[in-house]
This record gives sequence, C-alpha cells and structure tokens, in this order.
Amino acid sequence: QQGELNSFLWTIRRDPPAYLFGTIHVPYTRVWDFIPDNSKAAFHTSSSVYFELDLTDPYTISGLASCQMLPHGENLQDVLPRELYRRLKRHLDYIKLMLPHWMTPDQRGKGLYADYLFNAIAGNWERKRPVWVMLMVNSLTETDIRSRGVPVLDLYLAQEAERMKKMTGAVERVEEQCHPLNGLNFSQV
Repeated sequence: QQGELNSFLWTIRRDPPAYLFGTIHVPYTRVWDFIPDNSKAAFHTSSSVYFELDLTDPYTISGLASCQMLPHGENLQDVLPRELYRRLKRHLDYIKLMLPHWMTPDQRGKGLYADYLFNAIAGNWERKRPVWVMLMVNSLTETDIRSRGVPVLDLYLAQEAERMKKMTGAVERVEEQCHPLNGLNFSQV
C-alpha cells in the first residue's frame, strides 16, 4: 500500500541513478510515516545528498539571520503603519503569555523555558523585515510550538546524511533565498 503512494520522488535514470525529492518545511514527525519506502530507500542508498540550503552550516544559519534584518538600524515601528504595529505587538504579547501553556511536558523536561523559546523564535522581531515577521508569526501557533525541538524534514535528512557519512551539499546560497523575499514590496507582503 505504501509503495503506491505518490512519493514526490523523481528518478533520473543513469548509472548510478540520481533522485530529486521534494521536501516541505514541517517537523519531520508530521510526515515521516507518509513518505513511501522508495523515497527512503533512495535516500539510504545514495552516497551524496544535496539540500536546498546547508542547514547544518553555522554560516548558513547566521546568513539567514542577518538577511532578515531591516537595513540601516531601522525598526519595524518605522516601516509598519502604526495600527498594524500595535496589533502585531499585542499579538506577540499574547503569544508570550500563552507559550508556557502550549509547551509540552517533554519540552519542559528538557529544561526549555517559555521565555527562552519565545526569544529563540521571535527575538529581535522589531528589527526584522516585515516579510520575515509575517513568516515568524505564522509559525507561532500552539501546534508549531508543541513541535519545537523536532527538526524540520530537510534538517532531519541533513542530520541523517551526516550521521551516515554521506557527502552533503547545497543547491542554493542564502542570498538566493533572501533576495526574492526581501524584494517584495509592502503591499505584496
């Protein structure tokens, strides 16, 4: 039954074969059981794995963080309409208040504190570009908070590839991810 599922796996027939697998940025535990065996087998038998970005590279992570910032010391309050900024601030205050109730016992058992988690997700939000704040706010739901600490599918596969001593790489640079999003105008965001 599982082998009949649409796997989002493309095979390039050559020797050895090459594969293209479409992933999504959700905690891997939400989708892992639905990934067909042929996709998992392709991953396990491959000696090299290339990802959208190298999420295990600290330079990639710092590059993503810096590209999200507003230029020239600007603050979100300077670029958003006043009422929208106030609504956003109220919403983030609400999230901060609810976070301790949304966390799982497992998260608390690992010593994760609500303030730490909020700062890890939303820290420095007032310095970020509106598009990145929008993406951040969309991930501040109870369901997403409860799955914090579980790597997204891309990162899980990258960690598995490293553990299995596969050669890894990336097909995009941080700039190729950042510039299109940062190029959106306010009405598009």
